[in-house]
Amino acid sequence: MYKHMNLNTNLYLILFIFISTNLLGDGGQEKILRDAILKNGYKSPEDLYIANDELLVDEGKIFFKSKHLSLNGQISCATCHINNQGSSDGIPNAAGIRGFGEGKERLLSGAAIVPRNTLGLWGVGSKNFLTFFWDGRVDFANEKVLSQFGTDVPSLDPLITAVHLPVVEIRETLDEDEFVLLHKKETISGAQQVYAQIVTNLIENENDAMKKLANKKNIQIDQLTFLDIATSIAAFIRSEFRIKKSPLDSFIKGESNLTKKQMNGGFLFYGKGNCISCHSGAHFSDQKFYTIPFPQLGFGKNGFGVDYGRYNATFNPDDLYKFRTPSLYNNGKTAPYGHSGSAKSLYEAIQAHYDPFALVKLNEYDDLERHQLYKYFSNSDAANKVNYLTKKEVDHLVEFLKTMDFN
Repeated sequence: MYKHMNLNTNLYLILFIFISTNLLGDGGQEKILRDAILKNGYKSPEDLYIANDELLVDEGKIFFKSKHLSLNGQISCATCHINNQGSSDGIPNAAGIRGFGEGKERLLSGAAIVPRNTLGLWGVGSKNFLTFFWDGRVDFANEKVLSQFGTDVPSLDPLITAVHLPVVEIRETLDEDEFVLLHKKETISGAQQVYAQIVTNLIENENDAMKKLANKKNIQIDQLTFLDIATSIAAFIRSEFRIKKSPLDSFIKGESNLTKKQMNGGFLFYGKGNCISCHSGAHFSDQKFYTIPFPQLGFGKNGFGVDYGRYNATFNPDDLYKFRTPSLYNNGKTAPYGHSGSAKSLYEAIQAHYDPFALVKLNEYDDLERHQLYKYFSNSDAANKVNYLTKKEVDHLVEFLKTMDFN
């Protein structure tokens, strides 16, 4: 893991970059930026890919797209993780059950609101990607594994464990019908009843894929468990949403150059903007948790416009309002941004780090909302990390971030 630079170190780096960019030629500037990227944990796409369970990808794709993964047949993984939205859904809060279509259409059709922004899937199956969801409720990054299963996780592969959770979430994929209400309890046994019913659902409605999966596992179809389903879905996600060659990767390997704006943005990322204090490592995320003052949009995970973030997973008061640092790959395709989707663009997402009030219309807030905003901003980790940026600097930083996009 990477330690945050202290203020003096950061000032020296800014001064060094300023002198270097003014005294050195283009070739010298490019070398400085390449070195900064590599020293802060960059890994090439080929170094990140894990070739696990590749024989199961075809069946995993079918289950990923099948609405029979939900007991009511209304929603699939692909409903919220949409190809033309960068594997997100293009709306602030996800739209779950009781709707139709995708994205905005589903939201307007009366779907149940899932009170968090849908994170993209790029690289979630890569090496050293160990922490999942905004609140890290699946977290293999430390010696003590954190998950809703306790220490008795269904798999030591964090992605497979993460796949287990959305299908047992009320409003996301489960409706509160008679069966769900019967097993609606915070226990592993209650979840296992739901998992068993999902397997039955898939045997009845995706029989060919289930037969092929059983054959590959060398077992009978009635011996399949949800772990087998989750393993195949994870194999598909790992293959389909692997990190691919980007303009930034080509630049690092010396195969192409960045534009002047992209170069300026890169120096801001590693210098004045101090983005690297959180967006470091192989995925441009340290996979840690911070309070970044994105305004809360919508009802919130904890209701009445409140989302306690990481606290919901750890019950540690120190984790109030903290959310996981998201990866930056394909970030140009996954708007809106922030845990509740309150930043409509990359520009606003950057602005939230140093001028969050620009995203808030205080005259439209009631007393309770202003109180929650005060508590949220009072806990902000961004105030001591991020320097003020001009509009031109933010524009250049956006151009640099887009070099991490790929097809």
